[in-house]
Amino acid sequence: MKKNKDFKVNSFFWPSLVMMIFILGAIWSNASFIKSSAPLKKVNNFINIPDNPVTLQQDIQAFPQTALVVQEGINQVIAMVRPSVVGVSRVIENQQLPINQSVNNGLSYLNPYQSQSGLKGSGIIVDSKGYVITSSQTVGNDKILRVTLFSGGKREFLADIIGIDPNTDLALLKIRSQGVFPTVIIGNSDVLKVGDIVFAIGSPFGFSRTVTMGIVSSHSRNLNIDGVRYPDMIQTDATVNQGNDGGPLVNIKGEIIGINMACFMPNNQFSGIGFAVPINNVVLFMDSMIQ
Repeated sequence: MKKNKDFKVNSFFWPSLVMMIFILGAIWSNASFIKSSAPLKKVNNFINIPDNPVTLQQDIQAFPQTALVVQEGINQVIAMVRPSVVGVSRVIENQQLPINQSVNNGLSYLNPYQSQSGLKGSGIIVDSKGYVITSSQTVGNDKILRVTLFSGGKREFLADIIGIDPNTDLALLKIRSQGVFPTVIIGNSDVLKVGDIVFAIGSPFGFSRTVTMGIVSSHSRNLNIDGVRYPDMIQTDATVNQGNDGGPLVNIKGEIIGINMACFMPNNQFSGIGFAVPINNVVLFMDSMIQ
């Protein structure tokens, strides 16, 4: 049988041609994909998040920069308010916490934290002259308290009680100093919406200026604590504990929209339910006290 020399060439020609077409098609496809994708910036061996939105599905886009903008916004909000958050402690030592009659029902006032050095709560400077809002639970029956500032180095001042309102569980203090103090922006609690992001800042268990985050779970809650009725309370799942009493509830704009004063903890179990006095009620109280 005569050997066909062209057979060897022809037998590899068509498979080779098909393979070549396949490879060229794959290269073209990948090149098109890379060209249409958002550019990635490689700096110091790290890949930056693309500036342009990434299309996930038709008409749906993800914006990776959004998360960074939100994070930066939260940092700025906390930085705005935190210098004005103070610790409020009793001057008289060895005081005991009052017994809350309603604690067995789970709903109770936020009490100051009882440390070895005494009772410690929270407060917020609402006027550059040194006026501080806190809760009446934080003040108790004392006439003079100690206010601790943490920004710019720890500083302590004595403060006088200007007034207490048992109907709102609020107390107004005045720092004994002629200095100028960092203050905050007062918001409008009437425009709150369920779902608004909020932050609680205070000294839970003595951990000063701790920040927790949540949302407005509800508003206009009517509470009855130890026989005292509190209408229009703000409910939030931002964690509050002993020592958060009198601390501020802050919205995403950095405005004070409430003062933390109560929580619901059935059988001492954490429930993620806290309550704050609306800031509009606080303003009415302050205006009646500051002439």
